[in-house]
Amino acid sequence: MRKEAPVKDNTGKGDPETRPRLSRAQLLALIVGALQVVVALVPVLPLSPGNQTLHVCTGLVGLVLAWKHEYARLYGIALLLVYGKLLITDVDSSTGWLQLPTLETVAYGRTALAGLVIALVPAFGRR
Repeated sequence: MRKEAPVKDNTGKGDPETRPRLSRAQLLALIVGALQVVVALVPVLPLSPGNQTLHVCTGLVGLVLAWKHEYARLYGIALLLVYGKLLITDVDSSTGWLQLPTLETVAYGRTALAGLVIALVPAFGRR
């Protein structure tokens, strides 16, 4: 009679060691994606319609790409590149001597920094 291998429980209800865990990059991608959507849809911050659309789209992409660790890292790199480019362009376009940053410039910088953190954060902590 043959010995059969035990069946693994992939439902996540069993042993905590076998339960699938979110990496730090995935968790950050979920948080940043949700915050992007909230910032765009809550009328507290006066963003232009183009920026609202950009924030909603990047937020939804973050929520979708957070399901796998590699995709969450890719999302972080994309945020860093896209919003970093927008930040540099927005800072270069200001011609005043003591030009204070606009709300859009601060949002670009915040999102680019979040992308850098997502791309570089370690996957899991030490045990």
